Amino acid sequence: MKSLISLSFDDGRMDNYNIVYPILKKYNLPATFNITTGYILGKIKAEDLCPEEPMTIEMVREIFADSQMEIAGHGYYHLNTFDDIKTGITELCKLLGVESLCGSGNGFASPGTALNIDNYLSKENEFAAAGIKYVRLSLRHQNLPNFKTLMRKLARVVKHPAFLYRIAYQDTLMNSISNNLIYSIPVLADGTLAQIKSLIFYALRHVKSCVLMLHSIVPDGQVRDNWDFEVSKFERLCAFLAEYRNAGKLDIVTTMSMYESLKKE
Repeated sequence: MKSLISLSFDDGRMDNYNIVYPILKKYNLPATFNITTGYILGKIKAEDLCPEEPMTIEMVREIFADSQMEIAGHGYYHLNTFDDIKTGITELCKLLGVESLCGSGNGFASPGTALNIDNYLSKENEFAAAGIKYVRLSLRHQNLPNFKTLMRKLARVVKHPAFLYRIAYQDTLMNSISNNLIYSIPVLADGTLAQIKSLIFYALRHVKSCVLMLHSIVPDGQVRDNWDFEVSKFERLCAFLAEYRNAGKLDIVTTMSMYESLKKE
C-alpha cells in the first residue's frame, strides 16, 4: 500500500473556488471541501466566521459535480452539536439534490476540532444512522503530548531544521482508522514547504497517510490571519504532490477515499 495524502479545505470560502480549485485542476489533484451550510446560505455573517466571503451555492454544486472532488459537512452554524452536524449535512444534501454527499455516505469535519470525543463516542450509533462515515479532527498525540506541543511551538519560530515540525506532527499520521476518526495536520500561515515535505517524507518511509487541513489560500503578501496560506507556497506544494504521485510514490485522494482505504487495513 502507498501513503495517501488528502487536501482538506474548511468552511466553503470563496478563495477555495477562485484560487484553490483551478490549481487543483491544473495538477489533476482531488480534494475535500468541508462546507458550513449556513455560511454559504448567508445565515452566518462572513465576518463572524472568517475574513473571506463564502462560495455561492452554484460554486459548491460545480465542485460537487466534479468526480475528483468530495463535498463534506462542516456543521450548519459551524457548531459541533449532533443536531447542527446532522442539519448541516441534511440541508447540504437538499441543495445538491442527493441523499448523501458521497456514494457510500457522508463525511464530517469538526469545526475548530471542538467535537467532544466522549459525546461523539456515546452517539456513535446516531452518527452512523445519519450516514456519517467519518469525523475529521485535528492533531493526535500518542505519547509525550507536552513535549510534542513544545516542538510545535518551536517549529513555528525556528523554521529550520524541519525535523522539529516532523516530531510535532508525526503522531497525527495514520495507517488505520479507529472509531471512524480521521486526524489532520493544520497548515498555517507561517508554515513552510520544507516543513510539510519533511512530514510527508516521514509518511512515505513509514507508509502512513496524512490529511492536510487548510482554510484560505490567498495572494502572496495578503495574509490576514493564521489560517491563510500564500498561493505560491500552495502551488509549489501541489506541484510536489503531483510529481510524487506521477512517480508512483504516493496517492492523492479525498478524505472519504482515505477513510475507505484505511478502514480496510
